[in-house]
Amino acid sequence: MMRALRIAVIPLGAFLAGCAGPTYVDKADGDGNNFANPFSTVVFHVYEDYNADPPDCVAVLPFETPEEGESTADGISLDQTESVRRAFYAHLSPQGKRDVEIPRVDFVLGQMEETERNDFALVGDKLGCATLVLGEVTEYGSINLGVYSRLSVGAELRMIRAADGRLLWEGQHVARSHGGDIPLSPIGLAMGFIKAASNLNEEQVFRVIDDLARRLVKTIPDNLIAVLDEPLSPGLVAKRKTPKQPESAEELIASLAGKPRDVQKTALLEAIDARRFDDKGTRRLHEALIKLAPDDPSGPSLYARYLVDRGDYTGALGYADKSLSLNDGDHGLHFLKARILIKLDDLDGADSAIVRAVALDDSRADYFNALGYLNSLRGNDERALAAYRMSLDRDPTNGFAFYNTGVTLFNQGELEGAAEHFYGAGLAYLKTGNYGQAEKATADLKDLASRGIDVNEEIKVLEEALEALTKGDGKDVQV
Repeated sequence: MMRALRIAVIPLGAFLAGCAGPTYVDKADGDGNNFANPFSTVVFHVYEDYNADPPDCVAVLPFETPEEGESTADGISLDQTESVRRAFYAHLSPQGKRDVEIPRVDFVLGQMEETERNDFALVGDKLGCATLVLGEVTEYGSINLGVYSRLSVGAELRMIRAADGRLLWEGQHVARSHGGDIPLSPIGLAMGFIKAASNLNEEQVFRVIDDLARRLVKTIPDNLIAVLDEPLSPGLVAKRKTPKQPESAEELIASLAGKPRDVQKTALLEAIDARRFDDKGTRRLHEALIKLAPDDPSGPSLYARYLVDRGDYTGALGYADKSLSLNDGDHGLHFLKARILIKLDDLDGADSAIVRAVALDDSRADYFNALGYLNSLRGNDERALAAYRMSLDRDPTNGFAFYNTGVTLFNQGELEGAAEHFYGAGLAYLKTGNYGQAEKATADLKDLASRGIDVNEEIKVLEEALEALTKGDGKDVQV
């Protein structure tokens, strides 16, 4: 819950200046006394080690929550810190760097001893990723004066080379949302109360978190043009705790004993779907469901998907194979198996699985996306391009296939073709509301423009569309 702080007076200058856009300040440029907007600054620095050898993979570790008395951020909860982390990851993932999905990071860290988690070289090795982002949420609170309110969310983050701990980038910022008016009449007073209250709703909180993450990521160079991978786990920004239930998973399972199998199955599925219990309890429900109907492939299939979302790829693979041994015609599960094997770097096994999925159902654009990505990883550019073409045949607005075709053509030196497909990707991503990827496609077109490719009109179209769709994002929110 947001903490409410009461103060007597708020200066008019602070109220007005807080509504302006942030100033970006490189720490190397001085002490920051000449900030254009001292109430909203993004302070950052990109170190020479980053520029000399840009990272090709980044894993975002859990952010720290300050201990009591260590900062003005006392009372920040783990859930609030996690929301900031997930928003930062969501804005970083469109960059050309490979990323490790948050559930996978958390699962791998959960398998390590505490002393091992403090060994960043070991963490990087376990994650298969050479660069780590870590830091602290420094502010997460609200001020409510009745006619005026302010939300503030801040963080101090750093990117390090896992092997030696060398700093590559660091950034700090506090994003704010202001609500209310200076009342000049009884009606103005009433409106001030309404605006101040609406500034503290959940939607505004997430918008401020998004502003914070987007502005920090904006200072991280995107040096690479690389093929994208689609996320294996859902990218949830808000991760909410499951309400505690009066009974445990074991008690629920025991209460079902002796009842008809269909009744037990329905109760177990409802409890799983409602996320009534924690991870340990949910696993017990899945195990009970499989034990209840050992010849039903849907049980291990459902468990495999749950384990993927928890980042347990090896466990998920085992249950996927168990389900497929009962029903080899499940093309969706063959596809999931292929995605898992790609993550586990078993490209031969992934190839067999995705080919099987396509053979069972060749109407799915996402299957051909995965086939194209797999062949991109294996260096089979022509097979990759063919797969992306087949994906676009099935879905002509598929931004993923457009973008990865552009990357492949770029790497082959076919810059005109790359430009055409980056533009197609930008348009497709705009239609689906994936503005981060649309910005990435626009940035890549600008790179091609610097190489002499005439894409100024295409860049203009995308930039104007992005500006119209994200109007006001540059400023702190004013309600």
